[in-house]
Amino acid sequence: MDTDIVINSEGDLKSVNYRLVRNELATEKAGAETFVGRVEVKETYGLQDVARQMVREGCAVKESTIRLVLGEFADLVAELVSAGRAVNISGLVKFAPAVRGTFAAEDAAWDPSKNRLVVNATVGARLRTAASGSGVRRVDLPTLPTLTDVTELVNSGARGVIVGPGPFLVQGTKLTWDDEAEDEGFFMLYAGREIRCDQYGDPTGDPTKVLLYNDEPFDSDGVPLQFFFRTRMGGDVLYMVEYKDTLVTAVPN
Repeated sequence: MDTDIVINSEGDLKSVNYRLVRNELATEKAGAETFVGRVEVKETYGLQDVARQMVREGCAVKESTIRLVLGEFADLVAELVSAGRAVNISGLVKFAPAVRGTFAAEDAAWDPSKNRLVVNATVGARLRTAASGSGVRRVDLPTLPTLTDVTELVNSGARGVIVGPGPFLVQGTKLTWDDEAEDEGFFMLYAGREIRCDQYGDPTGDPTKVLLYNDEPFDSDGVPLQFFFRTRMGGDVLYMVEYKDTLVTAVPN
């Protein structure tokens, strides 16, 4: 899981979102900082999603039929290409087998350690220009919060431990959130369930430290936990950061 995850973003749903990232090679060549645009893919559609969307947009064929046809189409393309044929779906994509690797001489034999067969997919004209008229939206990522330490306050004050039930201390940066928003705050994943941890006592007023309380009783020590912090930082975008160090359960002594 990435450290910083955008959960949702308000804005134009039909726009292509992109972020500017520094291009090291171009920067070195130009002698000045050079950036390129990197598209932020909103989501990836699988076969079932495509079938469902086609039906929503008026396709007269059932979802199950679309999935069956597309699945068999993929199997047939694989069979044809593996037999040395190309498959050209006009304007959409062309599939063709290709050889990778080098040969030492014109009459050199095939060497499986150096040579392999792959399938190339070439985008057709319809797809090459499909996004040319789309709106674009630059996404500027702010400095996000960090989670640097979790310390239990019940047993021996061990780092990387949450006692259940019991209070614990979280340290990091920019640890502020809207307590009235149910999807903001601190959450842990335990036994397949996501559990929110509420503040313990009065707020510290220090954005680098938060006292929390875990209401969840644990059955045993040493069970791995995932721990997250979600906040909109006063804006519309919900961000999530994960505690990356080892974190485990403990029961009160």
